[in-house]
Amino acid sequence: MGLFKKSKNVMPLKELLSFNGNSISYAIERINGEEITLGKSGAITVTEKEIIIVCDGTEVFRCLTKGTTIATLMSGNGCDIKGVDASGVKRHIVAYFAEWK
Repeated sequence: MGLFKKSKNVMPLKELLSFNGNSISYAIERINGEEITLGKSGAITVTEKEIIIVCDGTEVFRCLTKGTTIATLMSGNGCDIKGVDASGVKRHIVAYFAEWK
C-alpha cells in the first residue's frame, strides 16, 4: 500500500558506538548450536567501519559495522553480536561484560 516502509534491519552507528570500550570477562562464538570460547579478559572496540573484540591481548573477532547488529542480553550482563567478517562469513558472538550496567 505504500504507507509503511520496510525496515532495512540496519543498526545506526550511534547505537553501535555505545558499546565501544566495554570491558568483557569472556567472549564465546555460537556455531551450529555449540558454544566455543574465544577468549577471556578483554574489550570491545567499535569504530565507524569495524567492530573488534580483543581478549588477552589477541584479536578474536573482527567484522564490518555495515549490516551488524548488537543487542544487550536480557540479563544486562553482556551483548549479542551478529555480523559478517572480512571473508564474508556470518558470525554470532556473545560477549559477557566484566561489569554489569
